[in-house]
Amino acid sequence: MEIILIIVVIAIIVWFIAAYNNFVKLIEAVHNSEKEISVQLDRRGKVFDSLIATVNRYLEHESEVFTQVTALRAKTLDPSASPHAVKQAQDDLSKMVSSGSINVAVESYPELKSDRNMRQLQEEIVSTENKLSFAKKAFNNAIERYNVAKGSFPSLIIPSLFSNLNHNFEYWSLDEATIKSEEARRVQF
Repeated sequence: MEIILIIVVIAIIVWFIAAYNNFVKLIEAVHNSEKEISVQLDRRGKVFDSLIATVNRYLEHESEVFTQVTALRAKTLDPSASPHAVKQAQDDLSKMVSSGSINVAVESYPELKSDRNMRQLQEEIVSTENKLSFAKKAFNNAIERYNVAKGSFPSLIIPSLFSNLNHNFEYWSLDEATIKSEEARRVQF
């Protein structure tokens, strides 16, 4: 009889320690998930700022190149231009082509490379928003696992005995004003 009592006491102590450690693990998972949201928000800001600046610079460059090519081509075709002006325009056009400033097909395809840059920006925006969404979902899932453990019998005994394990985490959600502003948010160039 004493052996059974000792085994029961040991089993309760082992369960108690395991349950306590499980709560520590669950709380740490919530904190880690919350930090991941911060990491993704920081990444979003840095990536978006960098990509938008790059795309804007490239769009400005493309616009300048296209304007220069069009002006030089117009000079080469202008019947009233002097032969020297026509030759100079042709030389300038040749220099632009040979220097790699433009692709020979530029005038036929005025979107130049900005289309590729815009696609890259769009893909990165979608990728970043997906990563942020997954981080928020992981945070809410971690809170859900903690709340399930906290509300389940017999593990609900542990947080009631130890205040450092008794938390009221809030799920990730947006207030109504933030939802409205996020719905209206657009990437501006």
